[in-house]
Amino acid sequence: SDQPNTSSAKSQTLEPGQQLGVRLVNGSSRCSGLVEVWFRLSWGPACRALWDSRASEAVCRALGCGGAAESTQPTSPSLELPPGPGAGNTSEALNATLALAPAVLCRGAEWRLCYVEERACDSNGSPAEVTCAENRAVRLTGGSGPCAGRVEMLEHRQWGSVCDDSWDLEDSHVVCRQLNCGWAVQALPGLHFAPGRGPIHRDQVNCSGAEAYLWDCPGLPGDGYCGHKEDAGVVCSEHQSWRLTGGADSCEGQVEVHFRGVWSTVCNSEWYSQEAQVLCRALGCGTVARIPNGLPHSLPGRMYYSCRGEEPTLSHCSWRFNNSNLCSQSNAARVLCSEVYIHSSFSLTWGSCFFPESSVTMTTEDWKPRELMLLILCITLGILCLGLLISMAFIFLKVKGKYALPVMVNSPHLLTTTPEGINSYQDVPITISKEEGPLRKEVADCASALPCTRIWEPPG
Repeated sequence: SDQPNTSSAKSQTLEPGQQLGVRLVNGSSRCSGLVEVWFRLSWGPACRALWDSRASEAVCRALGCGGAAESTQPTSPSLELPPGPGAGNTSEALNATLALAPAVLCRGAEWRLCYVEERACDSNGSPAEVTCAENRAVRLTGGSGPCAGRVEMLEHRQWGSVCDDSWDLEDSHVVCRQLNCGWAVQALPGLHFAPGRGPIHRDQVNCSGAEAYLWDCPGLPGDGYCGHKEDAGVVCSEHQSWRLTGGADSCEGQVEVHFRGVWSTVCNSEWYSQEAQVLCRALGCGTVARIPNGLPHSLPGRMYYSCRGEEPTLSHCSWRFNNSNLCSQSNAARVLCSEVYIHSSFSLTWGSCFFPESSVTMTTEDWKPRELMLLILCITLGILCLGLLISMAFIFLKVKGKYALPVMVNSPHLLTTTPEGINSYQDVPITISKEEGPLRKEVADCASALPCTRIWEPPG
């Protein structure tokens, strides 16, 4: 077969296998997908019915992707045309089910032992498909959609996470573009989404932002210095998150959606109980209590939704962004949900614990363990603070009672006495004055419990 034209200035640089006239398309990477071959000056799908394991191995080796890991094609194809159902009208029967297509025929597991020729192929069948051993892929998990979540890479047939050391928007741009999710809105550190499991494939990723695949970026292998509490996360522009503003709490107010980097209002021209039900459930606010009348749009962007009511989020409904026809004569949608919402992210301050609004709407599975942990921490700190205050008050009162000063009596004839009950284990007589001579005046009554002495005045 003819080789691809690589002399044109407009043609892009071909990868190793493409220079030999073969490539994989519509897969997670250049090492998986549908097989296309260069035949008669154009790329065309290879016939699946005439594909075998030797061809899969040869293609993967030609692409520099190791050996073949997976192939769904027959392993022993017939290189001859299949017989027709009857001898009388064979050509018509063949024309009904077969069409000429390029077929890859290999005598061994090396591409140099393969050749491409036009053969009759089942016109109703799909093209040949291959997944190589060194296939790589990227996905975002743990968010409320495919365009937000924890970054995971597939390497050596195993999914693993990426460490957030030096993780920034340039790295996130590569992931979002690779997933057809637009551009990166946020590059998030660990624990914003639920931590992953398994290996950590990359650390210290340093993309320029122009790479086609995340694994093309410079970086270090995950060597044990990074744990899953540092799993990197991404929010792409095509991800949608929602909030309610202007109400008594976060479960009431104007419906706003964060999409393509900005907050926009939602048109109420199609805002009924089905759409409101999906939103209240996605925000963790229960069911719909009431749909108030809409107010004029206060934000430049406008989103239109049409739901059945069973969708997990509004992004799973039919939606259009900035469609003037669908949003004509509309106001900004509003809703009142039935329950109080507890936000997914948090901040801890002295004397109080609260959960401020997160820019990313997360599923219940993502935020519940973390929220519970913080709630327990807040309660524990509150109990400790209360116990400390009670202990300090008790000690203060005890010390005050122990070291209280006695009441002083200002009299030229009275001496200071020891207060009763403090370091006193016997009755102490109270002596006022004692002199020789007749008694002039009695100044104190004698108590039955304590002996007392009368005052005597000297004679003359």
